[in-house]
Amino acid sequence: MFNKIILSSAFLALSGCASIEMSDAGVRQGMSAFQEAFNRQDSPSLAMVYAEDARLMPSNVPMLAGRAGIQSFWQARFNQGLSHIEKTPIEIQMLGLTAIEMSRYVVTVGERKVQGKDILVWRQGTDGKWRIVADIWNNDHPL
Repeated sequence: MFNKIILSSAFLALSGCASIEMSDAGVRQGMSAFQEAFNRQDSPSLAMVYAEDARLMPSNVPMLAGRAGIQSFWQARFNQGLSHIEKTPIEIQMLGLTAIEMSRYVVTVGERKVQGKDILVWRQGTDGKWRIVADIWNNDHPL
């Protein structure tokens, strides 16, 4: 009888953890905050969607680390005509306090629409918010 109680308790505890780990609601909120800040061309708010120690890995540019560098990168791109993004998630894999987002995107650069794909790694902070810790993307066609 005692073994059944222990086994039942363990199963319930694991079931509760699984439901928390499998929810991608926080990541989707982060994705929405990213897109909204991007579309307002609000580089300070966009940088806050990233973790303090985040890495940004754009094509043809050395890797950037930290919010200040990430904010500068996005502001420079907005100044060059980057103005809008539409992201469509392909898959979000939840791995406890980490999540991997694979998406397709369309960005507006001046008058052009550019399609591509990206992978973002998200991590849940001690404040409960999900933030990007790694961001890498590439366009489907050269600019």
